[in-house]
Amino acid sequence: MATLRARLLTLAATGALAATGLAVAAGPAAASTAACGNSSLAVTAADPEGATGHGSLTLLFRNISHSTCTLYGYPGLDALNSAGHEIAHATRTLHGYAGGANSLKTVTVKPDYFASAVVEWMNFNPKTSGPCTISKYLAATPANTSHTVRLTESVSLCDLQVHPTVSGSGGNSQFGYAQAQWLAGSKASAAAEGGYWAKAEKDLKVDGSRYSTAIGELKTLIALPNTSLTPAQIKTARKVTTELDDFFQMPGLYS
Repeated sequence: MATLRARLLTLAATGALAATGLAVAAGPAAASTAACGNSSLAVTAADPEGATGHGSLTLLFRNISHSTCTLYGYPGLDALNSAGHEIAHATRTLHGYAGGANSLKTVTVKPDYFASAVVEWMNFNPKTSGPCTISKYLAATPANTSHTVRLTESVSLCDLQVHPTVSGSGGNSQFGYAQAQWLAGSKASAAAEGGYWAKAEKDLKVDGSRYSTAIGELKTLIALPNTSLTPAQIKTARKVTTELDDFFQMPGLYS
């Protein structure tokens, strides 16, 4: 590596978009505002949350374009096994344990703002009270689009549900903002990327201790020098960047 923080400079722009789930296909227009189109949305998922016998997570759709666009209806949501094959299709429902919309509405998403949808499941089989199969990945397709993004999230297949797209981020916007800084840092020079990491750390801190592990890893990375690192520091940098790539759902971004 030219520096500790060297990245794969030969990574094609289209490859980066595919790896990070930033490419989505165009959907039909709604009212006077165009539907969110190709590369309009960053598609991610906030950390899962759990309660007694129940789990949920929030899919995040952040408008990264310069134009306001719309979404309407349910996102597609499939559970995948370790080979990437579909093993369950989420049932589309209006209501659930973790919230959700009462009706289908057109959601207007301004640039840099979020829309979201709740996914939830049971952690035991409601019919037999036995264990449930757990997925390795999720495949999420924003409403009114045809481009599917694979996310590194595991869910139970028992009573797997997805709710309609709604405005806002369900309280998970800080993750989305931090993720954008992590991605921007991967495209910056070695001297400048630390500034993006510091912004990502600041974004995550807004949610208190919720992201304490990732915050600590960012601090570790920021503290390392750009050049003349020891073998131990290089090992630390590789470990931490790999873990942060996984946390931000961008495996291999800084490899």
